[in-house]
Amino acid sequence: MDTRSYANPIPMPHEVSGTAGYVTQISLPGTQTLLVHQLFNESLNGIRGIQFETHIGMSEPALRKLFDEVDAWIEACEYNADGVIVIRDAKGLPIGSFDRAYSASEIRALRNMAEVVMLDLGQEEFFTRTGFSLEEAKQLLDRLNSVLLDPLHLDQASQSVAH
Repeated sequence: MDTRSYANPIPMPHEVSGTAGYVTQISLPGTQTLLVHQLFNESLNGIRGIQFETHIGMSEPALRKLFDEVDAWIEACEYNADGVIVIRDAKGLPIGSFDRAYSASEIRALRNMAEVVMLDLGQEEFFTRTGFSLEEAKQLLDRLNSVLLDPLHLDQASQSVAH
């Protein structure tokens, strides 16, 4: 495990602990939600030696709480014959994405978690263990970066395998 400090694990001054602070609504399509689910699973259960506060910027229990929300959504999904998620609400109407309001510190933790998993697994192992390519993970990182005031620039990180 690379023990370098990951991007911005410390809350920014504009965030107020225990309050909504800087909050952004994010809607993840089913496939991106599955990728996030796999990233959570690898960071919580697959990769040894993660120091959650340092590498991800969030405690393990707090990260597990975020994982539980995504996991519950995934478990509630139905799948068609091709394995594609078919989501329905309580009235049986199709829903196509996982929607949640995230604080900036939660978005940074998701972004940092993705980076940790990408760097630790590398291209071939990443695909084998998650079912997604590094390019798909990079698109998720770009999306998370686009809503942050302090984006992570992987093209400037010499240890990144995403570029």
